[in-house]
Amino acid sequence: MHGFDDVAPPSADTAPATGPWYKELTRYHWFVMVVAALGWLFDCLDQQLFVLARPAAMKDLLPKIDDAAQFAEQVKVYGNYATSIFLVGWASGGLVFGVLGDRIGRAKTMMITILMYSICTGLSALSQGFWDFAFYRFLTGLGVGGEFAVGVALVAEVMPHRARPYTLALLQALSAMGNISAALINMGFGIAEEVGYVKSPWRWMFVIGAVPALLALVIRRRLKEPERWQQLSD
Repeated sequence: MHGFDDVAPPSADTAPATGPWYKELTRYHWFVMVVAALGWLFDCLDQQLFVLARPAAMKDLLPKIDDAAQFAEQVKVYGNYATSIFLVGWASGGLVFGVLGDRIGRAKTMMITILMYSICTGLSALSQGFWDFAFYRFLTGLGVGGEFAVGVALVAEVMPHRARPYTLALLQALSAMGNISAALINMGFGIAEEVGYVKSPWRWMFVIGAVPALLALVIRRRLKEPERWQQLSD
């Protein structure tokens, strides 16, 4: 039995024109689909973990003041600042890593983006104040935005022509599992905090957000550059 290392990336346009679209997909096609879907899933997981953990994080990281109403307003305002900083990183990442993907390849760029958002999400758990937290969220946004862009490009270039719209739609649909996973993680840590098992559960949520770094190891070992990209880069 051959492993993925022994299988050359199939051409995206060498496929039969009849039969169900999924019959055109090889093992390698499905491997690429799984990797890209996990990348998007973890993107969405990271975003939702941030949304859910943000209020508790701001309460811990901002200087305390006696006026409860004023402090609550600061938590809201700085939470919005953190979100805006993350979104600036996201938009910038799509541009920067979109260009980088054209230059050094989709697989290498995907590995870089997943490592970036995973590591910086983990570092967010170590934040001591608002500004280092915001810095980590900006870098996380760079990685998230970059992975969204390169993941779509990878699937579009690898998949057979007729299967392409179906696989891209499936990629989008599977990403919703990240939102569901984040909600379950938040519920789990909420219960753990109530019974006294953990303190500052928002930090542990960001630690879990570092897990996707393991996917980068799989990409480095198994994922090959699309044939179309190789032809254009020669």
